Amino acid sequence: MDEAKKSKKGLAVGIAVVLLLLAAVGITIGLALSDPYADTVQAAAQPETVVTKLAESLLTGEPAVLTKEEVSGLLAGQVDGLQGGGFQVLGLQCVSVEDGIAEFYIPVSFSGLRLGVSAQFAVGCDAESETIWAELQSVHLGRLPVKTEWVMGAAEALLPAQVSVEGNTLSIPSSFFDEQVLGGAVGVTVQDLRATPEGFLVQVQGNLERIQSSIGQYLEQFLSPGD
Repeated sequence: MDEAKKSKKGLAVGIAVVLLLLAAVGITIGLALSDPYADTVQAAAQPETVVTKLAESLLTGEPAVLTKEEVSGLLAGQVDGLQGGGFQVLGLQCVSVEDGIAEFYIPVSFSGLRLGVSAQFAVGCDAESETIWAELQSVHLGRLPVKTEWVMGAAEALLPAQVSVEGNTLSIPSSFFDEQVLGGAVGVTVQDLRATPEGFLVQVQGNLERIQSSIGQYLEQFLSPGD
């Protein structure tokens, strides 16, 4: 009789453990598939406003203040459609900017599933090594926290060659804005980059002898009536 009771008790405990494990798995999957930024609208590229701000910064020596929408438009064009390790990047959006920290939303596709990835980065610039860097602070798959090491490992398979990955830090040449926004015409390099509640403060430096002709061409292209 006692053996039968023990057997039933053991079975009940086993069933309870299995149910708890299933509940935990269900909660984990639910958190991963719950996308808090699913309704986020991708910002369109805004080359005309960025060009104007960088031109003013070059001529006045004052930092340009780029909005999160402007930065989103610039970066989205560089990562949209990237594929690797079974993942495909579907877009990129900067969703918040605070002192030193920017949060980005990166929807990806994996095995037919759309997954929402959000990541917080500390951002800055190293003028001596001529690089812009972003250090990953935290990352979530949906609402589920994910180890940064896993994400950086996957990122290496996705990111273009000009992006360097070292530990939790991504870096690109400080000539990024010149090459991607101004077409390499002015020789602009980023001397300082800071994330603030007002936006991204970008201090740039360029070849002043080339500004007069080159900036005029880009402003005419992007700001001419009817565009």
